[in-house]
Amino acid sequence: MAAFLLSACHKNVKSESEAKQQPQAAATEADQNVSENESSGDIAPTEEIQPVPVEDESVPALDEAGVRAAAETMPELKTINFSYDKYTLTEEAKETLGKNAELIKSENMTVTVEGNCDSRGTVEYNLSLGQKRANVVKEYYVLLGVPEKSIATISYGEEKPLCEEENENCWQKNRRAETKLQK
Repeated sequence: MAAFLLSACHKNVKSESEAKQQPQAAATEADQNVSENESSGDIAPTEEIQPVPVEDESVPALDEAGVRAAAETMPELKTINFSYDKYTLTEEAKETLGKNAELIKSENMTVTVEGNCDSRGTVEYNLSLGQKRANVVKEYYVLLGVPEKSIATISYGEEKPLCEEENENCWQKNRRAETKLQK
């Protein structure tokens, strides 16, 4: 029995470049290995092997005709921005978060809200402000009916800037909360 398992698990391993250069030779060699195993009695073909379906959410399911449906693209969750040294939500931010919340609920998503700051202020202050920004977004999502257990928060402070220039336009882009789908 052990010999059967070892011979059934044996594979010839080749580098990707070798396999590309010699596809027919690889196929012929594999056929010879199967023929040798069958003639030695190690493998006794008794029935046709059927593939086992594997459920993978990233791959669309087959339809009734056996055709794989085109993957639907997930609409993007929008980022909101904050004023300097603030973590209050503007009306525009609330509107954006409302759309995000509907999507999160309809797709039963689990998300992480990432709080970010511009480069002004100490590292500790920016981490704290980033966490306050993430928390206020989470609280608003919960108010809109998103289950609290499906929302995590994290602060990156000034560690993940979108822009690195030292001017107001750039700083505004960095003062944000991003809602990202958890993988």
